[in-house]
Amino acid sequence: MIAHSRSLRNLAVTLGAVLLLAAPVRAQDASIARSNDTSAVAAPASAAGPTMDAAAAGVRNTSASSAAPAPMAGTHSQSQPVAMMVVGGAAIIAGAVVGGGGGYAISVVGAVIGLMGLYQYLQ
Repeated sequence: MIAHSRSLRNLAVTLGAVLLLAAPVRAQDASIARSNDTSAVAAPASAAGPTMDAAAAGVRNTSASSAAPAPMAGTHSQSQPVAMMVVGGAAIIAGAVVGGGGGYAISVVGAVIGLMGLYQYLQ
C-alpha cells in the first residue's frame, strides 16, 4: 500500500514537471515562430541600421508653426480634498471602534474633516 502511494506520488510529480516545462519549450520553438511571422514577409526591404527618425526618444513637434505656446491646463489638484475625505472616514470608523465619549468626539471630528474635504472637492 505504501509503495503504491509512493509510486503514484512520483508519477504525479513527474507529470507535473513535464507539463510545466513543456509550455516554455514549445513557446521557444523556431518553426512555430516562422510559421506565425507574416510581417517579415510582407514588409518591404529598407535600409539596414539605425536611422535618425528611430533615434528620437520622446515627443516630437510635428506642426510647422509653433509661434505661441499652448495655454497651460489648470493646476488645481484634487489630491488634498480626497485625502481629507479619506482621513475623515477613517476617523469616523476609528471613533466607532473606540466607543464611549472619546470615540464620539473622534467620530465628530472625523465627520467635520470629511465634510470639509467634500466641500473643497466640489468647489
